[in-house]
Amino acid sequence: MTPLRALFVTTREVDRKRVMDAFARHGYQLETRHAKDRQTLEACLGKLPRVIFISPAAKFSVADTIAILRAHEADVPCIVLLNEANQMTLAEAMRTGAQDCVLLDDSQRLVPTVERELVAAALRHNMREQIVTDHLLQEIDQYILRKYDLQHVVKRICQRMVELFGFKLVWLGMKVADGAVEIVESAGRAEYLSGIQVRWDDTPQGKGPAGIALRENHPVVLSADSPEFAPWRKRAARYGMRRILALPLCMDTDVIGVLVMYAAQDEAFDSFMVDRLSAFAARVTVAILEARDRQELRLMDVAMRNASNAMFITDCQGRILWMNEALTRISGYPREEILGLTPHIFCSGRHDASFWQEMWSRIAGGQDWRGDVVNRNKSGALYTVTQSVSPLFDEKGDLRNFLAVQQDISEKRRLEEEVHYLAYHDVLTGLPNRTLFQDRLQQEIIHAKRNKGEFAVLFIDLDGFKTVNDTRGHAAGDTLLQIIAQRLRSCVREGDTVARLGGDEFTILLRGTGHGEGLRRVLRKIIKVVAQPCELGEFAEKVTASIGISLYPQDATDVETLLIHADEAMYQAKQGGKNRWMIYGQGDVTPD
Repeated sequence: MTPLRALFVTTREVDRKRVMDAFARHGYQLETRHAKDRQTLEACLGKLPRVIFISPAAKFSVADTIAILRAHEADVPCIVLLNEANQMTLAEAMRTGAQDCVLLDDSQRLVPTVERELVAAALRHNMREQIVTDHLLQEIDQYILRKYDLQHVVKRICQRMVELFGFKLVWLGMKVADGAVEIVESAGRAEYLSGIQVRWDDTPQGKGPAGIALRENHPVVLSADSPEFAPWRKRAARYGMRRILALPLCMDTDVIGVLVMYAAQDEAFDSFMVDRLSAFAARVTVAILEARDRQELRLMDVAMRNASNAMFITDCQGRILWMNEALTRISGYPREEILGLTPHIFCSGRHDASFWQEMWSRIAGGQDWRGDVVNRNKSGALYTVTQSVSPLFDEKGDLRNFLAVQQDISEKRRLEEEVHYLAYHDVLTGLPNRTLFQDRLQQEIIHAKRNKGEFAVLFIDLDGFKTVNDTRGHAAGDTLLQIIAQRLRSCVREGDTVARLGGDEFTILLRGTGHGEGLRRVLRKIIKVVAQPCELGEFAEKVTASIGISLYPQDATDVETLLIHADEAMYQAKQGGKNRWMIYGQGDVTPD
């Protein structure tokens, strides 16, 4: 069973059990806590859950719960549990800040909804961490170029890590020959370090995360409950520290110090975070070495050779005179194929002439330029960099060279696109979700109002889907939904929108379609194609469609009312015998 921490807010015991049973059937074991009011909710947020279930209550509303979460800056999926459909609409739930609302009777939708929101939250978390890490790497580059002294560099590094990541404590220590670790600088709950002794030799004080990282030259992640952390456990508990990461600071195989971070969350420092912070630690090492030794040529060589950002220097005509290894790594071109050429070798053709003219105009005029550039590597693949170009002047003030720094942001862009897609599309079918459908419906209202046009909104519920899902299993049910989604797409024009609201409910926006034969032709087609048998592996199953229709502007002129009327018409179609359509305010129609 997969453990999953869940927090219930104002939820009856019987309803909590129903949710736990639903998750158990999907292989999850819920580790639950229950908050009945503001005070108990605040206490439960000391250890953040992975998901929060909220039941609407008169004295402590959904909005109250969301407000407290926002105050704690907690990005945790919130699902509203409803005993009756008329308790709260999805639109009302989302306006409070909740991610979704689910009827307790609709258990088949509950677990997939939570799984979808957990994926989206993880992607948002990864993207935030990457953005923060990238920002810190850029700051370290500035410390290098400005030649800050050692104390200033180390102090700023610790402060910025506490500010940007929210760590309880960050400290940096240097390795001393006698086996001790000299703590150079710290930020956050620095009082934790008062009277503490840290070593890297084979003594009890050397067996903690810092000592292991220094001796073995690899990142060390420990929880406060780990045996190795026993000498410091009570002290850490006093300051709310639950997870520790120690990163060795090394150049090649020479370990010079350690960077140690303390977090309040048990799940902090996953493998992705450790990888990102390890790259950051390598840059910190460069900054420290440079701050120790002010010999300019050695500083430039160490800094540029070990920088993760691509760097190159050109003459005034743009010919590349010097480059670091990172440029080869991200472009795929070896040094001998780059030196002497211009950056045109990386040209992707994605930027027009005015883009480059604006850049050259600024740098030739002695000003810095910064922007995102889409390049093409040697194998032909595109990649995106944030590029800064700075003019370099000689002692007389004459422009001699240009320094370009490129940070590869391709992965960050990919994460942004994935998060954006998940926010507006149904993961199972690839159709637009409720949020995107409502946005397109609102745009169509604006367009129709301006042009005195009309359109139709269809609300579709599948008859017999629950039986297939219960008897054939959720995998078969998912396959059936994917098949129906493709069939519905085939029934409409390219400019129309087919969306999945959740479960077996779909909506369609038919642009420019009024109450006439065109609408009826589409409805007959939908009824016919949905009723065709669906091949589900070794067997075939059949469902039908009950359809409700509301028309703009006859039935309503706003998003919510159009959807409500279409939903009401759909229920009348179901009550009239299913496998048919009903136009709001009119009689039902049995398909031909």
